[in-house]
Amino acid sequence: MKKIPVSTLADGAYFDQPVFLDETFVLLAPDAPVTPELVRRLRKWKYDDVHCDGQTREVPGYLAVAGAEAAKLAPQTIDEDIRTDEQREAARAFCTESVTFVAGLFEVFAAEGTVNLGKATEWVKRAITIVRDNRDFVIRYAWAESDSERWLTLHTMRSTLLALLFGDFLKAPPVRLIELGNACLLHDIGMYKLPESLRRSKAALSPDERKAMSAHTALGYRLLKGFSAAENIALAALEHHERMDGSGYPRGLSGDRITEYARIIAVACSFEAMVSSRPFRPAGFDLHTAIRELLQKDRKQYDDRVLKALVYTLSFFPIGTNVLLSNGGKGVVVRTNPARPRCPVVRVLADPAGKRPTKTLLLQSEEAGGVSVVRALTPAEVKELGRA
Repeated sequence: MKKIPVSTLADGAYFDQPVFLDETFVLLAPDAPVTPELVRRLRKWKYDDVHCDGQTREVPGYLAVAGAEAAKLAPQTIDEDIRTDEQREAARAFCTESVTFVAGLFEVFAAEGTVNLGKATEWVKRAITIVRDNRDFVIRYAWAESDSERWLTLHTMRSTLLALLFGDFLKAPPVRLIELGNACLLHDIGMYKLPESLRRSKAALSPDERKAMSAHTALGYRLLKGFSAAENIALAALEHHERMDGSGYPRGLSGDRITEYARIIAVACSFEAMVSSRPFRPAGFDLHTAIRELLQKDRKQYDDRVLKALVYTLSFFPIGTNVLLSNGGKGVVVRTNPARPRCPVVRVLADPAGKRPTKTLLLQSEEAGGVSVVRALTPAEVKELGRA
């Protein structure tokens, strides 16, 4: 391969062949631009040259080709690794801290009957920034813990992060987004006034127990009004189990009679409940299947705008979904794009012949003109893929 001096690497240039750091390590794929940060790091690492058989060009190459040809797949680049690691660590740390924060917030409430709304608001402000900057990794790490004994803490945290994603997609102004975050963080506060044995029951609830459980909405409203919370926040606690078709509780409201925060929280809470375990049951769905269920079977119960926000923020194929590709390959979704919910970035786990790649290969899926995602793999296919 030809040696290319690092000093000649132009910002924003592309190569039509992979660029190597040495004989085996891919530095840049044909679709990846040269960046100032990359050049800076090469100099810091004291690399004077890189290696490539290709030529520079102004536009990136395609990651995949249509038809029967195998996909052209881009290896992970150094720049991507750097940013990905930073995002991953920020999301992991925040989700870990958030479980502790939410648990502590309601432990104080259970013991002393008070809620520090100032601390709640500060956490919500941080959460807004984190979910904007690290959306994919926040979703991944929010579900990293699966302790059904702490289901209410985890439900509260996850639902709030989802509600903030939806609110941001719906272009809620900053003050409204903070208010929405507080509303979701506190929407189940009434649950802490119910007997602990009811919250922790490992058996399916009886009709009488379900009726008692449903009282948490009215309890939450009265508690929040007692704390002088904004009416919108208190109403979200009261109405988050109302449904657009009037089938919800406690008042059987429908359509626009349900406040906006409650409509957003309804989707966030329902989705979280579908994909998470409870003391009396395992998780019912994976992320992709839960989205399909909400869109196909339960659509009339929810606000269409919020369902659209769900699809566009999480993608039709969310992070971690194992998928079948149109060229016969298989992979797992590692990155999503709100502008293109059916075209995630996929890490290839098996090529069209069923062979595992020898290095990390990332594929930007396409709807037309390239390799597309056909569908999610079935549980049996995922199990078989794991044995391959």
